[in-house]
Amino acid sequence: MMVKTVMSIIGWIILLAAFGSLGFTSDNPAVGVPVFTAFFLVVFGLVYFYVKTHQGKHETNVQAVNLITKLFGIILFLLALFSPIIALRKINLPFVYNLILFIATAILIVLGIFAVSLINNEKSKGFTSKLLGYLLLIIISGIPAFVATQFLMLYFANAYNALGTAYWAILSVATFSWWGLFLYFKKD
Repeated sequence: MMVKTVMSIIGWIILLAAFGSLGFTSDNPAVGVPVFTAFFLVVFGLVYFYVKTHQGKHETNVQAVNLITKLFGIILFLLALFSPIIALRKINLPFVYNLILFIATAILIVLGIFAVSLINNEKSKGFTSKLLGYLLLIIISGIPAFVATQFLMLYFANAYNALGTAYWAILSVATFSWWGLFLYFKKD
């Protein structure tokens, strides 16, 4: 029970950090990140206190809660798909590049899901499938750096900005897609 609580707290901290990192897309990240983090911390806190104060006072409509959970999962997943486009909006990429970026993001998410399924496959507890899953995750995580150094360097002043933007985008894609899928497929 204690491990589940700790993992839940860590998960919420990661989600808060991902939402707070939306501040990197602002014109002044030094102000944007703390403002976004504070905003979402207040939102999470208000939701938590609302649920705690109203818990047990009303009968919970399980279907409504499931619907809201699934809708929130869909919103997070869509945010994951559009995160790279949001992160790169400062450089004003043409529509075709944004479309390619959207499709590439969707493909990376599918490959990530496949890699995790290889690692967590209960039927074949073989070392080979787990190793292939981890190798695929390593390759997927290297793709943003490759794209940043080969393509984004044309649009950014230095490698630090290009790599930072690429990795912020991939971190937000990973976090939002994982949470979105978790909430969508969550069973009560």
